[in-house]
Amino acid sequence: MLVLGLSAGPAFADLTAADVWQSWQGQLSQLGYEITGTPQQGSDGIVIPDLGLTQELPDDGGRVEMRMGRIEMTEAGDGTVELIYPPTMPMAVAVTPADDEPLTAVLTLSHDGLWITASGTPEEIDYAYAAQMMRIEIGDVTVGGKAIETLAGGLTFEDLEGNSTTRFNKDVRRVEQRLSSGTVGYRFKIVDEKTGSALDLAGEADSMTHESRMHMPGTGDPSDMVAALENGFRLETDLAFGAGSSQFEVSEDDETMTGSSRSDTVRISGAFSADGLVYESDARGLEVTTELDMFPTPLTYAIDRAFARFRLPVAQGEELQDFGLSIDFAGLRLPDELWSMIDPEATLPRDPANLAVNLTGKARLTTNIFDEAEISALEERGETPGDLDSLSLEKLAFSVAGARLTGEGAITLDNAEGLDMPPAEGTVDLRLEGGEGLLQKLVDIGLIPEDQAMTARMMASMFANAVEGEDTLTSRIEIEKDGTVTVNGQRMR
Repeated sequence: MLVLGLSAGPAFADLTAADVWQSWQGQLSQLGYEITGTPQQGSDGIVIPDLGLTQELPDDGGRVEMRMGRIEMTEAGDGTVELIYPPTMPMAVAVTPADDEPLTAVLTLSHDGLWITASGTPEEIDYAYAAQMMRIEIGDVTVGGKAIETLAGGLTFEDLEGNSTTRFNKDVRRVEQRLSSGTVGYRFKIVDEKTGSALDLAGEADSMTHESRMHMPGTGDPSDMVAALENGFRLETDLAFGAGSSQFEVSEDDETMTGSSRSDTVRISGAFSADGLVYESDARGLEVTTELDMFPTPLTYAIDRAFARFRLPVAQGEELQDFGLSIDFAGLRLPDELWSMIDPEATLPRDPANLAVNLTGKARLTTNIFDEAEISALEERGETPGDLDSLSLEKLAFSVAGARLTGEGAITLDNAEGLDMPPAEGTVDLRLEGGEGLLQKLVDIGLIPEDQAMTARMMASMFANAVEGEDTLTSRIEIEKDGTVTVNGQRMR
């Protein structure tokens, strides 16, 4: 519920506490929540002393109940409404699955100097907010009525500020939010009661920004995601952290690993609509140092960039939809201590390793992926939820220890006959530079026996063409609809 309040602008007209409360009710109802609690009308606003939310899980999966506590909506007398939360507010959550043990948890929200002001009109409410400090801490947790003593932690924000706007027009609600903070700190400890294994993690980032946009249609069942997507539901979010650091300790079977990490920036973004699900993460300047019982000195791993992005279709239909996967791991550097164990004379080049892959394609989603029963039936039959139409290798680039592999290609499939293995047609081109040099160095340092190296060279001569005068091999793989496979013109099947 606090998110709704943190969800700036001048007042365009007098806004009342009743207007804000009605807006909250509408938004929560559109998200599928049943609201409990008795609002009390005061001389200058509304007090909800016992606000609660209940939501039924899809497919008769059970229910979720939340108790938020006291919230005040006070009219300031200038056309704005102040939202007031107690300095410490326990929030109780109860999850009752249909076929599993119930879970309860208490999250305690505390703050220093939090203020939230709502202004605007009932159709367009602007919220401005700030806090010197805000903390969320995990309290009592039970599973099946048994207290869980092995989970603890919390999250703290400093110098929090932001604004959000809620617009309502013709049963369509649009919510935009912008949020920033100074230092973000966290600490969590998790212990496995059965094995005694434990993780203790603490860290911070020097800044955080978050932006989100949500478009919610007001018609239909909120739990029916298919209908919601058809009616225009959209969600976009972007989360970024500044320079960060962490410390961790992992213990298992009388062995302990401690370490630390640092990063320059981390960014996570996503989008969800009828056009598909998109997720992207991008971390820069990562460095991890570990200390293990088996190693006498700390080991430091580093990578300049770790990037991943995927796109998946979510809407069932006969039309083709885009999908894709991209990864980019640039500048991976291993500890010298590890290099020295396998190559003490530094025979191998210790240049940073790099891997970049970009796959795109089109597919037809023939299954409602939001229907658990339908997905379970597919798994039992060993079937897939859709048909692959085409796949393109836009980029392959892998370099390590002085060798580099690159490639590109495209394959299309003919699904007209409805076969389990439809006919495919396409071409893939590969190029390996420095492979022979790397192979010989691996023989020289004793990692690969000479006879295995000879076998590798013979296989390469069968499936690749040597570029004269260079340590370079090329290979073209061609696939025909009749099942024929050729490599550099030589038929393999």
